[in-house]
Amino acid sequence: MKRVVYILIVCLFPLLACAQWKTVEKSTKKQPAWVGGAERNYLIVSAEAPTIEEAKEKILISLKQQIVGTVATKIEATTTIDRKEITVGNETDYTENVSSSIRSKLANIPFISEVSLSKAKDFYWEKLYNKKTGSYKYEYHIRYLFTDFEVSDLVNQFNERENELNSRLKQYGQNLETVGSVEEIERTLNELKAFRTEFDTDDPRHSQTEQLSNNYRKLYKAITIREESERTKDSLLIGLYLKDRRISCMQKPQLLSNCATRLSVSIENDLYTISYNTESCYEDDENFIDIRFRLGNQTVSKRIYL
Repeated sequence: MKRVVYILIVCLFPLLACAQWKTVEKSTKKQPAWVGGAERNYLIVSAEAPTIEEAKEKILISLKQQIVGTVATKIEATTTIDRKEITVGNETDYTENVSSSIRSKLANIPFISEVSLSKAKDFYWEKLYNKKTGSYKYEYHIRYLFTDFEVSDLVNQFNERENELNSRLKQYGQNLETVGSVEEIERTLNELKAFRTEFDTDDPRHSQTEQLSNNYRKLYKAITIREESERTKDSLLIGLYLKDRRISCMQKPQLLSNCATRLSVSIENDLYTISYNTESCYEDDENFIDIRFRLGNQTVSKRIYL
């Protein structure tokens, strides 16, 4: 008998709790049929809070989360399969990381930021009073149009963006072999710094971007100064080389000599003409000009004897 009474109390408790709340105000005379239901091409979202403004804020957050979740589910199914070949370690962890990354990116797309309660097809709210506590709360409901076409369009937008990122990443790798100037190295490093923020830290492309940045920084170490042709009495010609390719640089080198005076430099066709006067130099001494460039975090220098 006690067991039956206990079961009855458990079953009746939710009803008793609901009975404490009484509707004192509502947006329409009759509650719409869609409240609490489900409908194709619509999102039915509900929230409750002590004030109507708080309820609206909560329902907007929930609405955006549902949109992101709907689109993410479509994307995750194909993305997880496509990337399974590069899975490292636990497959469950990998799947969760992919899911987290997708949802994070979707939350920042323009479509989500444009979601607004003013665009809802229908809304309904009730103001309720709790007899026992003397408190009020609002229950807010919306019916938001979100069609299968919009889902597909967002999936396509996401995939196009991902393909664009992959193409850019590939292009940065290819450009390593064709760098034509010191300024291009600096510009690319700045671009890669911003580009890396496109990826979550658990996305393999994040570490790939970091490695690319390291490879571009190493290019500074590979730059050398070469004398280009036979010098004249008061000038010599030099060029900057990245491996076996001559590259350009808008920066003029610093010049220092143990005896030569009136040192100057001019740039033309990616070559540097260094002019000097040797009247103060002695033939028996080791006369030289030190040529120094500050490129990135590296100093590239060469001593040329006169």
